[in-house]
Amino acid sequence: MNKSFLIIIAIGLYLVWISATYLLEGRIELLHHNDPFGRVVYTVIANMAVGTVIAFLPIKIAMSSKKGFVTLKQIGFRSIKYTVALIVIAGSIGFILFLIQQPASLNPIIIFNVFSQTLPGSIAEIMVCWTVVGMFMESLSKDRFGKYGSIVLGIVVSTVLFGVYHFAHSSPFNQPNAVIFLMLPGILTSIVYFVGRSVYATIVFHNFQALFGVMASAQTTYLLNLQYPVLILAVVSVLSLIASSRIMLPLKK
Repeated sequence: MNKSFLIIIAIGLYLVWISATYLLEGRIELLHHNDPFGRVVYTVIANMAVGTVIAFLPIKIAMSSKKGFVTLKQIGFRSIKYTVALIVIAGSIGFILFLIQQPASLNPIIIFNVFSQTLPGSIAEIMVCWTVVGMFMESLSKDRFGKYGSIVLGIVVSTVLFGVYHFAHSSPFNQPNAVIFLMLPGILTSIVYFVGRSVYATIVFHNFQALFGVMASAQTTYLLNLQYPVLILAVVSVLSLIASSRIMLPLKK
């Protein structure tokens, strides 16, 4: 197995993921319609199946290689103690940044509902753009660019791909100005991921950044009550991530 093959697999995953996102969400402007069934289909197929479960396949292939292209520490699956500590730190920073932006509402129920709504997408975004493509680019370019140069490359690739991915979404997220603007929180997410090396902490941080944009572009009156279907999807997304990591990845590497 060579490095080029792993990069092809990673890019292939990204293309399948954004294609599923466009077909099930962006193409029909799903976010602008009250279509609970459509949202479930989109979330389950694009974010859970492709963006989470299948995303572990390239990682498993890379870790099973005799050359040991990646490790658990590199991809961000760490001990429970480390993970919890990073979640608290990254989550606190993310929440503070969210407050600084003066969001449309500080109602805790609305924030909880939107956080749950965006969580499956955030999990898929971190898994595909950072944990697979970005981390692969970093790991496989160390011989050429060195430790820090490869990290910079990983940050650039992850951030750009995250921004470009939004062309597959509904408006206004698919507009060129929005795509470029969204690369700013993408850079912050990259720093959290490549410095902290914790998938779960990066997801929490990133999801707080997603809150502001979604709340600014959506009607929030219907979010004044707990949205149980949205909450269930969020819980299932997290369980899918945990189960996939336990099944697909070795306990130690």
